[in-house]
Amino acid sequence: MGSDASHGIDLSYHRFPSDQLDELMSGAGGPEAIRTLWKGQRSRRMLLLDTVRRALSDPDDMGPLPPAALAWSAWAAADESDPDEGLALLLHPQVGSWAAYTLRRKRGRTQSGVDLWVDAGVVHTLALVANARSGRTWRTSVPVRDGMVMLPTLGLARVAHSSGPSLAVAECAGGEIRLRQGDRAVTIPAGSGREAAGWLPSRRLTGDADVTFSVTLDDLDPYRELADPVAPDPLDAASVDRWARLLNGAWRLLCRDYPEEAQAIAHGVVCLVPLPSDGAGVTRSASSGEAFGSVLMSPPVDEVDLAVSLIHEFQHIKLGGLLHLLPLTKYDGEPVHHAPWRDDPRPISGLLQGLYAFFGIAGFWRVRRYSSTGAYRRIVDFEFAYSWSQVHEVLTTLTRSDGLTGVGREIVAKLGNRVRDWRSEEVDTVAATAADVLCAAHRTEWRLRYVRPDRRQVELMAAAWRSGMPMTPSPLRTVVVADPMPRRWFLSQPAAARALVAGGPVVDPLEAALLSGDKGSAYEGFRRALAADPANPRIWAGLSLASADGLLRVRPEWVYAVCAELRARGEVADPVAVAHWLSSSAPSTFFPVVAEDSLDLDEVP
Repeated sequence: MGSDASHGIDLSYHRFPSDQLDELMSGAGGPEAIRTLWKGQRSRRMLLLDTVRRALSDPDDMGPLPPAALAWSAWAAADESDPDEGLALLLHPQVGSWAAYTLRRKRGRTQSGVDLWVDAGVVHTLALVANARSGRTWRTSVPVRDGMVMLPTLGLARVAHSSGPSLAVAECAGGEIRLRQGDRAVTIPAGSGREAAGWLPSRRLTGDADVTFSVTLDDLDPYRELADPVAPDPLDAASVDRWARLLNGAWRLLCRDYPEEAQAIAHGVVCLVPLPSDGAGVTRSASSGEAFGSVLMSPPVDEVDLAVSLIHEFQHIKLGGLLHLLPLTKYDGEPVHHAPWRDDPRPISGLLQGLYAFFGIAGFWRVRRYSSTGAYRRIVDFEFAYSWSQVHEVLTTLTRSDGLTGVGREIVAKLGNRVRDWRSEEVDTVAATAADVLCAAHRTEWRLRYVRPDRRQVELMAAAWRSGMPMTPSPLRTVVVADPMPRRWFLSQPAAARALVAGGPVVDPLEAALLSGDKGSAYEGFRRALAADPANPRIWAGLSLASADGLLRVRPEWVYAVCAELRARGEVADPVAVAHWLSSSAPSTFFPVVAEDSLDLDEVP
């Protein structure tokens, strides 16, 4: 049993060197720290597979396939014969995804229209690959999904034209694999990286610079995404060429300007999974703790977009690997916290993950500013200011949280120390104003959407307003609820802010006024708009942002709720007047209205 007394850490079977742990807790982490995380993944993956083995002990789980025990034994023999090849297969990201998904299926935590044996039987496919990689001879049957057999780390074979599940006879010898169903056979020669009849090999992309970066471009494996299995979606040649070109450009950028991050990414990211485009030109990216080393990403806009997405997801990968070895939260709690990068309420663990990732994003744009000039520098300034503000807000929330372990608190403290001086950096005024407004808009909309004041208190406030009588002060009560309203009312998406900063047009004049800092024009415009449409939450959000009234800006949900109650009783009230009355009639009833730069905005009464 290993122990690190300096951090109070006690790890069974694993000792995490204190210098590497300090690196990771500070948001960094060099190649040695990443190797330590991979060692932890090896143990975790073995435990996961052993759990799957035990869960699939019922002979019926394998359907028409041979018993699972034969596959497990053959896999173990191959691993013993060639441990290096065995480890490469064990740590393949999609092996982890398959194991986790199959376990969820067996335990009834996810539903599928496909028989269990199709997923469970992949253990025979894995044993086949393990024996082929080690040069051994073995024979079995493997499940066929929609006419295809995925050979993890190798590629995809089409052995039938049927759409339903079926079986194929499989054998390997001397590294060669042969799959047969009826009179159709596919042979995969040892080391075959070329397409052939019925065979699509896994593609590799390489970034060449001071450090070599090589990843699998996985558009084939059914378990490559986050949840249920998906069909193979092979990219055409033009798409593959574009990914290769952008990856090479992004890698040269990272090696030149972010050499430490590049060194770590080269050791930690082994797979890139293309996601479909969302059609809106926004790059989506994701990663999973079950598929350590894999980054999922929709087509990036350019090499800079790809570079920052790699840093973003690699931060998640590192923290996920650390979380597999050490508890970072004492409890997760309910999802009641505002995360400035998400529309939905988040638990403590979600805030910590986001903080770690967006620290990496803010650091990327901070460095990018040093090599940017002209109009592009203003755009980079905006990206830095925007991501820094998001980091700062969540640092504030987590610093006050009692839900973190000692290591979790150290992560927050060390990240806070690293960003302490970032706020004082000179940033273009237009960019800084747009970033501040965008962050404030997200908080405002989040509160209007999710924070629900106590119904009885709202009724009493509305009655007091109508009668002209003073309110009886009492502690405010609210709850955070699921989203009952339309999403993305106003400025939750930064497209308008980026357009303004880039010198382009902003279609909505009130939005343009807010983003440019002309709150006077925005305030008058939103008041006129609200008089014509008093229940419109989009207009409420804009008025809250433009208003000088502290309560309306910081606790808009109370003003919104009281005005809604008054409308239900037949009275349309001026929200500014209601906000002023609420503040002056019983200020002790409300949380103190603090300066917005302290960001004391996430604590829900």
